Amino acid sequence: MPCHLHALTWIAGATLLAGCSAVPHRTALAPSDLLASTSPVEWCGTLALPAKWQDGTPVGGLSGLGWDADESMLFLVSDRGWLHRARLVFSGSGELRDYVPLDTYPLRGEDGAILDSAESDAEALTLENANDGVRGNTQLVIGFEGNVRWQRFLPSGIASEPARRPAALSDVEKNGGLEALTALPDRGLIGGIERPPHGWPEKMTRLFTLDGANEWRYPLASNANSALTALEVLDNGDLLALERAYTPPTSIVIRLRRAHLESGGRVEVSDLARLSNGSGWSLDNFEGLTRIGDNRYLMVSDDNFSVLQRTLLSCFEVQ
Repeated sequence: MPCHLHALTWIAGATLLAGCSAVPHRTALAPSDLLASTSPVEWCGTLALPAKWQDGTPVGGLSGLGWDADESMLFLVSDRGWLHRARLVFSGSGELRDYVPLDTYPLRGEDGAILDSAESDAEALTLENANDGVRGNTQLVIGFEGNVRWQRFLPSGIASEPARRPAALSDVEKNGGLEALTALPDRGLIGGIERPPHGWPEKMTRLFTLDGANEWRYPLASNANSALTALEVLDNGDLLALERAYTPPTSIVIRLRRAHLESGGRVEVSDLARLSNGSGWSLDNFEGLTRIGDNRYLMVSDDNFSVLQRTLLSCFEVQ
């Protein structure tokens, strides 16, 4: 298999070269002093994934994560319509040490046909029945851009019911659609739109329950090009939001934020951690987020299948 050097240009003043092997390798998002400066967020390991496995299976374009606690399995969706399944290896102290690929499936419609390119831009993922103590009962809920919609899938990547496009997705901008999905115990499935819908204020986007019963206005961070890329649940019942602000060609800021849903459609948002390549963080286009245990999460970056970017899988804990 040909080997390409991946140049990460989003680090101020330097270019880092990633390894050429078709295996994950351990890396770090920042020097140890920076990693220790983000309380209440503590870091528990980062892996750089290869662009392809030895058999040629593609790894890039990862935009959504889901953790199946019953199966101890990680699901990852690609914006080219691939569903990957993997095992993770942690040290005794809980540090992420390795990623073991299991299999990869193309996403398919209810008729079993592989989704075509216009239908396959998977951007968000959450799992149902993945932590109920019953193995083999998991359903995947996937959000799509392009033809903006959400749909349930089997763990093998085959749609299990028709796609749905609620009214909350009717006014989304191009490349600014359903980017975030999670489930709250008292609210059900919740979606988040990446960028402000048509006609909305510049720094405001929409959160909504997929059943259409509730909607909130989420204030994006003040950075230029801020976008909401993922949602998860915190132990206290609030939302954990992942935001990315990328200003070509060099500036990238990643924020982990606490979002509290209030009455009247308001959202109270506060920063948990702000990471900037201008401050020494080795970042990429983080778009996926999943909870893997009490206070513990993974986030993944979408490399856009570019030799200038990396697929990073990072573990962290919110104290």
